Amino acid sequence: MNNLIANIPTPQQKRIVIIGGGFAGLKLARKLSGGSFQIVLMDKNNFHMFQPLFYQVATAGLEPSAISFPFRRLFHNQKMSISELRSYKR
Repeated sequence: MNNLIANIPTPQQKRIVIIGGGFAGLKLARKLSGGSFQIVLMDKNNFHMFQPLFYQVATAGLEPSAISFPFRRLFHNQKMSISELRSYKR
């Protein structure tokens, strides 16, 4: 198995790792950003998809770009890294 380590700089402040860029992960990351923590948002995709509106896209009611947006739009002044959590150690 290939062990990959994200290229995340060592912070001067405490680090908070948020796993998943869904509704809760995004809300927490936005609330904590700009504070005294290094926020690391881990998600295997570089975008958020608003899943409740999938049916609108499937029936041509909306364009796909209307229900998905890149994380960099929300966190434009911060370092981004796309990664997938495969295991963790307590």
